[in-house]
Amino acid sequence: MKLFYKVKKLFTTDVLDSLSKKTAKGRFWLFSFRIVDQVLRLIRTVILARLLAPSDFGLFGITVLAVSLLETFSQNGFAHALIQKKGDIKPYLDSAWIVQVTRSLLLALMLFFFAPFIAAFFNAPAAEQILKVVALVVALQGFYNIAIIYFQKELEFHKYFFYQIIGTLADFAVSVALALILRNVWALVFGLLAGTIARLVVSYLVHSYYPRLKFDVLKVKELFSFGKWIFVSNILVFFIIQADSFFVAKMLGVSALGFYQIAYKIPSILAIEIIAGAIFPAYAKIQDDMVKIKTAYLKILKLFSFILMPMAGGIFILTYEFIMVFLGEKWLPAFAPMRILILSTLIWTIAFLSNYVFLALGKPNIDTKGIMIRFAALAILLYPFIVWRGILGASIAVLLSVMAGSAWFIFMALKTMNISPGDFLKNITIPFANTLCMMIAVFALKNVLTITMGNFLLLVAIGALVYLALTYMTDKLLKNNMISLIKESISLFIR
Repeated sequence: MKLFYKVKKLFTTDVLDSLSKKTAKGRFWLFSFRIVDQVLRLIRTVILARLLAPSDFGLFGITVLAVSLLETFSQNGFAHALIQKKGDIKPYLDSAWIVQVTRSLLLALMLFFFAPFIAAFFNAPAAEQILKVVALVVALQGFYNIAIIYFQKELEFHKYFFYQIIGTLADFAVSVALALILRNVWALVFGLLAGTIARLVVSYLVHSYYPRLKFDVLKVKELFSFGKWIFVSNILVFFIIQADSFFVAKMLGVSALGFYQIAYKIPSILAIEIIAGAIFPAYAKIQDDMVKIKTAYLKILKLFSFILMPMAGGIFILTYEFIMVFLGEKWLPAFAPMRILILSTLIWTIAFLSNYVFLALGKPNIDTKGIMIRFAALAILLYPFIVWRGILGASIAVLLSVMAGSAWFIFMALKTMNISPGDFLKNITIPFANTLCMMIAVFALKNVLTITMGNFLLLVAIGALVYLALTYMTDKLLKNNMISLIKESISLFIR
């Protein structure tokens, strides 16, 4: 998250003058949330993996699939439309909130009544009651204060921090406590419910605006004119993100889905959806100046490559050790899929950075087309690959589809911002080379050490030191200016 309060300086001095007052406070809060949220999620996953069975994660995964399906086909893209929209959005909030509430109530009713059929489809009778309880979660989410959109639009990330982190803490506390007592899937369910209730309450405490029962059809139509592309994208994103889990659950069973869910959770620390909350509105504020957007994008690309590549490389080379030390031997079937999904998450994260430029420029159709390419590749590959190699085959299909979609995003980023392939590559080549060298060093060392928590942490520390040393050397020899960019980012962060 630190990563994206660099976004500030990335926009050049004159733009910083207009944004710095609002982003200065946000730097600390977004960075803090990213760290705290990811640490809590990782600790929660480790604890629950030790206490619960793979089938428990599989049952909860079926619930997530069902909820995601219903939400996706009723998504309107209003949030993105409100962030991207210039001027005062207050006249639009009441109508958007009414649509939000209506949508959630309808989804909750559908989930409740279709619960028996969903459970039967996946041959998982135990999922029926879980789905009915989660229907309450869906209903409650619709009543969130629509004004929380200001936290992103106006870069008020200190409020965003409290809104999000309280829900995360509630989920963490309830799920871990109940896992120790119940030792079953209901720990996950009630953790989700607790987090939802906490965020609902906080959404009305952290913003003075309260939605009213006032509906304007014309304003809804105006928002939908932008949001329709987000709607299409979200449908495709659902199939991209959830299709593999859907086929794994249907073809291989609940336990296999549990292994696959865990294989996905660890690579997810590379995801940037929270940081994206800073990127999109920041880009939107300079959407009329392509030169500044290009400068910002290239620096952001460089910073993300510097941070994410060694993280992905470290997780990849130490996947087996991580599973044995933290999750337990019962989760070893997730080893190979986890490695493949680490690669796919890294590639998609880097490529998808350009998506926020397209949205800020009011061109969500570019995003939609890129996602369609990934979806088409996944649709072709997923079934035969699962038949071929089970959950490993599913992860390989995901990787290949990611490569296809990423090629589109990178191509359109270069074209839209008039960036040469050389300028793009020079921002990622050196971090990539340094990461490979770091991985070789860690691989050599781990083969002479026993698998213990102490040795695992030692390998992490050595890997980090090797990578930083290589970064320093290449910076001096090749004049990569990474150190100056890091110093600039740190000074912005602590200012």
